Amino acid sequence: MAVDSFFANSRKRKRPAKTTNTVQRNQKSQQKPGQKTRVSKKEESDIEGDEEDDHLNANVSADSEVESEEEEIAETAAEKRVRLAKAYLGTIEETLDDDIVGFDAADLDRDMIAERLKKDDDESEGRIHLRIADTFKFEDIDSLKTATCRGHQLPVTAVALSENGSVFYSASKDGSIVKWDAKTYKKLHTFPGGRKGVKNYNGHTDIIYCLAISFDGQYLASGGKDKIINIWSVKEDKHIVKFTQHRDAIAGLAFRKGANQLYSASHDRTIKLWNIDERAYIETLFGHQDQITDIDTLGRERCVSTGGRDKTARVWKIVEESQLVFRGGVTTKSSETNKAMYVEGSLDCLGQIDESMFITGGDSGVLSLWEISRKKPVFSVHSAHGLNTVVSESEGEISTPYWITAVACLRYSDLFVSGSWDGKVRVWKLAGDNKSFSQIAEIPVDGVVNSIQIKTCFPSKRTLLVCGVGQELKLGRWVRLKGGVKNCTKVIEFESTSNQLRVI
Repeated sequence: MAVDSFFANSRKRKRPAKTTNTVQRNQKSQQKPGQKTRVSKKEESDIEGDEEDDHLNANVSADSEVESEEEEIAETAAEKRVRLAKAYLGTIEETLDDDIVGFDAADLDRDMIAERLKKDDDESEGRIHLRIADTFKFEDIDSLKTATCRGHQLPVTAVALSENGSVFYSASKDGSIVKWDAKTYKKLHTFPGGRKGVKNYNGHTDIIYCLAISFDGQYLASGGKDKIINIWSVKEDKHIVKFTQHRDAIAGLAFRKGANQLYSASHDRTIKLWNIDERAYIETLFGHQDQITDIDTLGRERCVSTGGRDKTARVWKIVEESQLVFRGGVTTKSSETNKAMYVEGSLDCLGQIDESMFITGGDSGVLSLWEISRKKPVFSVHSAHGLNTVVSESEGEISTPYWITAVACLRYSDLFVSGSWDGKVRVWKLAGDNKSFSQIAEIPVDGVVNSIQIKTCFPSKRTLLVCGVGQELKLGRWVRLKGGVKNCTKVIEFESTSNQLRVI
């Protein structure tokens, strides 16, 4: 939420004459002619400065009182809070109804003020949603601006888009990272991968699984199968530091919004916290019973993770040193016989909508919506990307769901996207009551969508969808797509008819 200009005003103010406090006014109105004003010590404690202390002694003359009251004094914290609150209520009073003129506090509609204050608080805490899904033009998918960036020989496994939309990064199974210009889609820099087994190499020597860019656009973090987290300078295109504390592959990275605090998730079943400004390790979080597959975070000092085949999603409250456990394992039943057809065996990816809701995707093709106040999914869509039919010589046709390989949310809004290898990235809209969601568009993308990000970039207000596409899944070679599928990064720009797009 944008801060009004008066919140940032720290200049000294002059106190109006004869308005020190109500007690003094009452005493002056009741005193007899010729009687001098007496000020108590309790009243003196509210006024700062040596000159005011001299001025507010037991007996002072009227002339010296006026002269001292006109001097500039520094506000106390209590006085500043009162002034800011009055000014804030004044701005709300002016914006409530332009047709009402000349009313004071006694005439204000208290319900309207309370609603406005609650809305502002919800915006600051990330509990409000921008209903912008219907403002995007999806009627003609072919008209969307699409760019294909090819810079890797092996499948693209991870992508990261900066907050201002100036650059994005892609990483691959060959251990390399490529920096791209988000406006011209030209290659700006390449961090090459090293040979496997090479020690003291400033980079990766194996498959890269994840990337993350800090909120201020200063740092890029990368992690992969070589158990190393590398931190890079975005502006200077150089290696800064590496962290080697994890004991297995790094599966997910996420920077906290508004801070250079990094969360890393690993196949060693732990989550670690890092202070990138200090190049320091903070702490380790334990709880998952299987390899952690993904992690996400927003503004609060907490994160959400999925635990693969332990079939749980967990919300980690860092300050409270506690965690909330959400049980997956959704069963897909036949609409005809009501028998179980597919059971969710692994939670593979997630994306946070806001601080209280998130989306998960699993190997049974189920997309689930979660609220932190409920332990089971609020709503689920089964076989969200359809069924993959394979012909077997012995058993005939076998149909299995396309599992969800990547999800991403346009944070604090009603829009999110999911990817698989069915040839489409699907766009979903959250319902008005936040209890369900539905598909509103399909965007053709050939290949396995291993990573996906969607952001509205500022100040350009461009909404960009970045997809890391490959011929294979990033964790293995169970799927091998041919027929013209290229290892590349797809960038799709959404066109909007609304001016509601903004940063919260």
